[in-house]
Amino acid sequence: MAPRFLGEFGDLSLSVVVTSPHWQENCYLVHHRTTGAVVIVDPGNDAEAIIAAARATGGTPLAIWLTHGHLDHLGAARAMERTFDIPTRAHADETTLIAMAGHLDRAFGGSGFEGPDNVETFDGEPILTAGDIEAKVTHTPGHTPGCVCYDFGGFALTGDTLFRQGVGRTDLPGGNEETLWASITRFLERTGDATVLFSGHGPEWTAREARRWWRTMA
Repeated sequence: MAPRFLGEFGDLSLSVVVTSPHWQENCYLVHHRTTGAVVIVDPGNDAEAIIAAARATGGTPLAIWLTHGHLDHLGAARAMERTFDIPTRAHADETTLIAMAGHLDRAFGGSGFEGPDNVETFDGEPILTAGDIEAKVTHTPGHTPGCVCYDFGGFALTGDTLFRQGVGRTDLPGGNEETLWASITRFLERTGDATVLFSGHGPEWTAREARRWWRTMA
């Protein structure tokens, strides 16, 4: 799948590669146009397509950031680590799921794979940086224990916490519906109306639209 350009937000450009035909997972590339820094977020599969998209930016990949540790969001992470000599960063509460990802792939009918092996974890809700790229982390457990959303200012990547008029499933290991709903409420309370939300699957929408919809759900 060829990358699709999603827009410019200040010094940042955002594009997406839709990976894994079965899962239709969104892998995002955040590119700081001035310095060339690139962050790869949730490299779900299709390593060759993601590598080509990263190189096409003309920038330098500095890190992989995971919104969570499910198999459809990190299947190509090890290939990214080795190709670009970069680490994978994720919330500390995702360590177990990341380690289980290849086994879960087999449970879902896949052939299994080796997950990332250069994982750097963070706790809480830091400002995550890679070169001149920075994002505010919101810890949003519920879909998984260590789910996070990344707010880059102007846009946010919500992973499988929040989709356009939908939320992440809670019936997999570590999921909790009550926790997820509280996480979504908190995330939307601290996110600006005009922020564009890009999720792990499907199309984008604004935080204003999401808040309006969430009031009908909560």
